[in-house]
Parts: sequence; structure tokens; C-alpha cells
Amino acid sequence: MIEFDSSELMGLDLAAMKAVLMLLSIVSTMPASAQVTPSTPTEFMKRGLGEGGRGGTASVGVSERTPQVRTITYIAISPLRGWTNTGGKTIQAQLLAFSVPESGAPGPVEVIRDGKVRLLVPGSKGPVEYPMEKLLEDDRIEIERIAKAAAKGLPRSSSQPDGSDADD
Repeated sequence: MIEFDSSELMGLDLAAMKAVLMLLSIVSTMPASAQVTPSTPTEFMKRGLGEGGRGGTASVGVSERTPQVRTITYIAISPLRGWTNTGGKTIQAQLLAFSVPESGAPGPVEVIRDGKVRLLVPGSKGPVEYPMEKLLEDDRIEIERIAKAAAKGLPRSSSQPDGSDADD
């Protein structure tokens, strides 16, 4: 704590007194610090990299994991074509199915889900779900026509699973 005699300030002019008071206010806000000396300074020692603090060793291990390969298959319902939104912007994309029956199984192909369609733009990271109401009426009619045909299921191939020809 700093102590001073107020009589010492009497001989100072106003500017000097302001300077002293400013200095005192700065010093009073500074945190007090003291140097701490350890009680056993000879016990400190240097250690190299990788050496533990208590004689043990610590290591950061990297476990090797086999990368998992995921194959993603998209079922394109339309060829690459232009789809135009109500703002007049056209995007080149393929119309994709949301879901299809298992290979060889009968069942519908889902093209429209919750009022949205899936579009795959070449060069993009993946498909985009796009609201149908944002497409022009002509494109919506085309998608609904495709969806109606897809609801009947996948087209049959020229040969049946049992090996017989479908045209027989």
C-alpha cells in the first residue's frame, strides 16, 4: 500500500497534482505480484520429449482402421435434361428415384416424396431434393407422368428371371 503525506501535495501546482493522482490511480489498479521460489529448487530437472513426468511414458496412438467403402447407386428416371423453375432459371439434371424395389422384386418406384423430387446435377456432391411447386407447370406435368408410370413398377427386362423369354 502506498502512503503519502497530504502536506507534500500543498506545494504542487494543479497540473502536477493531477499527474500524481493519475499515477496513484494507475498504480492502485495494478495487480500485486510476488516471485515464488520453490522450497526444493534442486529437485527440478529437464526431461526430453516423450518422457513422462513420473518416469512413465505417454504415447498418442493412432489405431489403423480399414476404410469402409460405401457404394451409392442412384436410379435415374430421366436422362440429363433442363428443368426450369418458376423464376425462369434452368438447371441441367437427371430426375432420380427416391426408392426402388429390391432387384427383381415387383413394386412401385417412388419419384415424388412429400411434394419434392430428387435431381442429380453433374459434378455435384450428391442429389438435391427440390420442391415440385417451384418448377414450371410443364416440368411438373412431365414429372407426374413419369411418376404415374413408375408407380406401376420397374419395366420388365427382355428375359424373365427363370431364363424364359418374355415375348413367349
